[in-house]
Amino acid sequence: MRILLIVHHRRWRAAYRSRVIAGELARRGHQITLMVTADKERWRFGDTIEADGVRVIESPDLTWGRLRSGWDPICALRRVFWVWQNGQTYDLIHLFETRPATIFPGLVVQGRFGTTIVIDWIDWWGRGGTISVNRPLWYRILFAWFETFFEEHFRTYADGTTTISYGLRGRAIGLGIDPGTILHIRNGANLTLFAPRPMQDGRRRLGLPTDAFIIGYSAQDTFFDLDPVFGSVRRLVDGGINAMIVMSGHAPPRVKRSIARFGLEARARFLGYLSWDDYPWFLPSCDALACPFPPTIYNLGRWPGKFGEYCAAGRPIVFNPHGDLADFATGDQVPGIPCAFETTAFAEAFRKLHDSRSLRERLGAIARSRAVADFDWRTVVDRLEHFYNEVIARKAQCAAGIAIEQRPTL
Repeated sequence: MRILLIVHHRRWRAAYRSRVIAGELARRGHQITLMVTADKERWRFGDTIEADGVRVIESPDLTWGRLRSGWDPICALRRVFWVWQNGQTYDLIHLFETRPATIFPGLVVQGRFGTTIVIDWIDWWGRGGTISVNRPLWYRILFAWFETFFEEHFRTYADGTTTISYGLRGRAIGLGIDPGTILHIRNGANLTLFAPRPMQDGRRRLGLPTDAFIIGYSAQDTFFDLDPVFGSVRRLVDGGINAMIVMSGHAPPRVKRSIARFGLEARARFLGYLSWDDYPWFLPSCDALACPFPPTIYNLGRWPGKFGEYCAAGRPIVFNPHGDLADFATGDQVPGIPCAFETTAFAEAFRKLHDSRSLRERLGAIARSRAVADFDWRTVVDRLEHFYNEVIARKAQCAAGIAIEQRPTL
């Protein structure tokens, strides 16, 4: 198939979902074009064929920072001109979200060629979702209504819908989308890159203490719901355990203020953004990994991508069994310890792991097996590829039915 993937994210952010999907589809023989927002370029389009055969179009954008995520109207207009002048026909277009820079060029191709459209939904952005916790007040005042409109209005234009969480699947159905046209598909993890590695080798590489009980937390720049975890580390330390919290990613000032409030300055380490050479060593360097996940709207509308990487690294996870994480909290293959979203519960779970090396090893082995079973990108794209074929076939059948109904009778 000839498939066009249109993404509002900057190129480096696209690596976590759309770029991996594009690469796996290309390896299966599909002709893939991936349109992303350039990381920095403001004027010129980039057009490259990468080693795995994916054609990557980097569109310029006049904005900066978090605004550089599909909202620039000039960028959207230039993308429309690009797809129109390119004149390329596709068997399917997969739009990753419905911001102006994705939905408008997608609708142009659909209108011109009748192309099948699938729309992805990966986050509960507006109407009480991520915008309420991860955007400044001025942004919420000016753009909340705008973001909610674009998030919801165009969903029913899709021939098929992919959602990253059960919460978004339910929201799509609430907007009138046929449940039979929805595929619930979480992110996978790179099982080769993220794998169990010698703990002490990783600690020496990253300059971490060799004798501490290290609790790890991975993020990019969205550090949510960490106070109960910080509180649990405080309790462990007060109870005589040599514990510390180590975090990757760019932590905002509020996180560092929380660390100070709990008196953990000497027990916390911020690693910042790690390279792809170092990051796979971070997770296996930890004794346990934290995934706080209370049942808020923004959590029910997303999937914590770190969870798959945690599992792949083969370390036990302390997590809250809400939203999609509830699928991993029951039975005999739980990759860690599910607990309530409060300080005491986190502290008790971490203490259990601290006190029993055999428990850590057993749960870590289960985590790795869950990664192989649930987060192999090849299996994820198997389901997506099958869904593409179903959506195309369904649209063709509908078109054929309409043609028969409109055929004149003699």
